[in-house]
Amino acid sequence: MRLFYERLAGWTSISDTFISFFANQPGTFWLDREHHPEERFSVIGAGSITSELKPQLFEDESDLPFRFRPGFVGVVNYPEKAGVLEEVHGLLVDRAFVYDHDARSMYFIGVFADKEQFQTWFHAALLRLALIGGDGASHALYFAAATAAKLEPKTKKTDYLAKIASCQEHIAKGDVYQICLTTKIEGDFVGDTLSYFLRLRRDNPAPYTTFLKLGPVSYVSISPERFITVHGSRVLSSPIKGTRPRSSDAARDQELIEELGTDAKERAENLMIVDLIRNDLSIACDPASIRVESLLAVKSYSTVHQLVSDVSGELRSGKNGKDALLALLPGGSMTGAPKIRAIEILSNLEAGSREGYSGGIGWIDGHWNMDLGMVIRTAVFSQDRVSIGIGGGITSDSIPANEHDEIVLKSNALVSALGASVSW
Repeated sequence: MRLFYERLAGWTSISDTFISFFANQPGTFWLDREHHPEERFSVIGAGSITSELKPQLFEDESDLPFRFRPGFVGVVNYPEKAGVLEEVHGLLVDRAFVYDHDARSMYFIGVFADKEQFQTWFHAALLRLALIGGDGASHALYFAAATAAKLEPKTKKTDYLAKIASCQEHIAKGDVYQICLTTKIEGDFVGDTLSYFLRLRRDNPAPYTTFLKLGPVSYVSISPERFITVHGSRVLSSPIKGTRPRSSDAARDQELIEELGTDAKERAENLMIVDLIRNDLSIACDPASIRVESLLAVKSYSTVHQLVSDVSGELRSGKNGKDALLALLPGGSMTGAPKIRAIEILSNLEAGSREGYSGGIGWIDGHWNMDLGMVIRTAVFSQDRVSIGIGGGITSDSIPANEHDEIVLKSNALVSALGASVSW
């Protein structure tokens, strides 16, 4: 099997194309990277639903400008133990459409036995492209976006504040230095998850915006955080710790940026996680190669400002991307430090399994190259229920009421798009 591709020096509406080609299929994906700061290549397609991470190997002599390759597209669940790969839910994908947002061009890529089979698929796609137009608007018109009247937190505010106090007791005893306490808000919904995604991506652009449909389950994500990227021997993780709301007043918005960048608690929390990521990467990477490429940078998104760092390393001889993924699982920004003890404490404090929340979402190819965003700012729709995971880092300096305000802030975009109220 071999990878083939064709480039089209033209552009069709991504939403129209996705809806025309893929909306009615049981397993579909849209990796929307229009607002990614580094690689502005969005990918759409369909595949067979799987709970196994076994993308096929194929010959690849292409010199494409993007890193995506067919393979696994989906979610790697948050594991209950460090360094293990417990569950995945996703698609096995052998062909896709890739949109180059900067060059305004399209690529058609696929794994086929020979070029003749690829050309047959490619020309059929071109003929169909010529017929589409207005599909996105029609879909939104005829399929009302998912809505929920009311969502309930699995942990009420009073209980969440009490759990923060428990976290701080563990910190005072020296069990951990920082810990990421999470919960979920859940409720019944009606309506269309794709229309909900179209509304959310329009109003809340983010680097790792994703729509993933796996039969009766859909993930709608506007994650700002890179969990792990592996390309060749290079590994990169970009933990986020530190949040402030956006303001419509430009002067106040700038004040919030400066406040976040100089806040001692937020900076200390971010530094703890950077050290944790450096330590995790040393399991799979040459310790001498590990670098903090960016430290405590304030990045602004549609509803929040966040404090972000970039940590990279080069894989040791004999190691691959799977080793790096195992070394980082679960993501340190969603556990705390030291990681193993933090996970143990969280398993006792949190109400139920995190499942996909706090895991990774994106793609992994047969050579263990990958690009996974952190599963945060994500609504998971299953049957007639919707669930949104939320959480925040707790330190000795945390003010419990402020920490609860932060999880409310982090849920706002997803909750507002649902038109829901939350009984905090």
